[in-house]
Amino acid sequence: MSELAINGGKAVRDVNSNPWPQWPIWDEKEEKGLMEVLHSGIWSYNGPKEIEFNRAFAKFCGTKYSVCAANGTVTLQLALEALGIGWGDEVILPGLTWQATAATIIDVNATPVLVDVIEDTWCIDPEKIEEAITPRTKAIIPVHLYGAFSDMDAIMEIAKKHNLVVIEDCAHKHGGEWNGKKAGSIGDIGSFSFQLSKHLTAGEGGALTTNRFDLAEKLDALRNCGRRPEPEDQDVDKGAGVYGDEGNFIQSGNYRITEFQAAVLIEGLKRLPEQNKIREENGEYINARLAEIPGVAPMKRDPRETKKAYFNFSFRYLKDEFKGLPVEKFREALDAELGIQAEPSYEPLNNCSLYVPLTKPSRHRITEEYWKAIDPSRFDLPVCEKIYNEGSVCMHHKVLMGTKEDMDIIIDAIKKIYDNAEELM
Repeated sequence: MSELAINGGKAVRDVNSNPWPQWPIWDEKEEKGLMEVLHSGIWSYNGPKEIEFNRAFAKFCGTKYSVCAANGTVTLQLALEALGIGWGDEVILPGLTWQATAATIIDVNATPVLVDVIEDTWCIDPEKIEEAITPRTKAIIPVHLYGAFSDMDAIMEIAKKHNLVVIEDCAHKHGGEWNGKKAGSIGDIGSFSFQLSKHLTAGEGGALTTNRFDLAEKLDALRNCGRRPEPEDQDVDKGAGVYGDEGNFIQSGNYRITEFQAAVLIEGLKRLPEQNKIREENGEYINARLAEIPGVAPMKRDPRETKKAYFNFSFRYLKDEFKGLPVEKFREALDAELGIQAEPSYEPLNNCSLYVPLTKPSRHRITEEYWKAIDPSRFDLPVCEKIYNEGSVCMHHKVLMGTKEDMDIIIDAIKKIYDNAEELM
């Protein structure tokens, strides 16, 4: 008789009688805030809820400014535009990230330069950044991926040495800290997503953080049809700023959020520190227990990462130490035991089904040189490919909102698969 649930055995967790914590989390506070917006008649466009959230989120991130926008994709694009990145410029980013990190670079007519990552953090390798710098390089976009933090000390040193700007992609890192500094406060601009799966969510939405007034002013204009920011008590009316003597407007479009989203975000932000604390405690507990099992390993935590912010729970899979069981079979078996989807990491961008810029010749074939430069297949990313094809297991971060007993169940499931791996060969 089979032991493993995937082959008809009894699952370690019956999610019908013992479900995992739900996501997203909300209660009557969000309901009250939404009704306030509904009855106010102010549903968008610099409303009081948006202003309140921007102030609260800037304080939370330890920055002077926060600017909301429609989503975490457009925040990256606006960051690039505010920093003057465009035609002829190169931007270095990791090859292991969501496709939007690279797509927004070609959307401003710049060239994405994909570099490899570090195997035990899945974050961009600073040595590969140095190797990729050319006279055209203007920016670095480190991505704080899943539960890990990019080496911001090394990245900021490289940026200073080569006079480059840094945009932190913080879509996975709301509230994480590096040397006591929050994600989004270290580089020139931080870019956040509030999409449904994220630590802080309004279904969709995003925000940009910065300590520079000139960038905050320009970002605010870029997300609001190019209008000069309206005077508030946050010093946004200080000086001529990016507009100089040419007038009060710049070219842009409408990338605003709604007051309904802001109302939800206000309440979610109040819960975020405690939620991050719970996920950190459970993540550290389960990572310590992973050391008990051959064939799996926790993601490396750099001692400079002073506060965790887990997006999903991810760990490394070592096929050769796991009786040679392919990672695809392991993930399927884990899914069956726990009743929650176990997935690989993001696809490497040099061979990603969603990052296909050469399918848009009418938009991106500006010159033959540029057309070749944005072909992602030209990049060699062996570590990214190994992680995706052989060594990654990722589960939704809601599993880390459970109890210590829930964490033990995850460990029990991994042990069970190891002990019965022959069933899957």
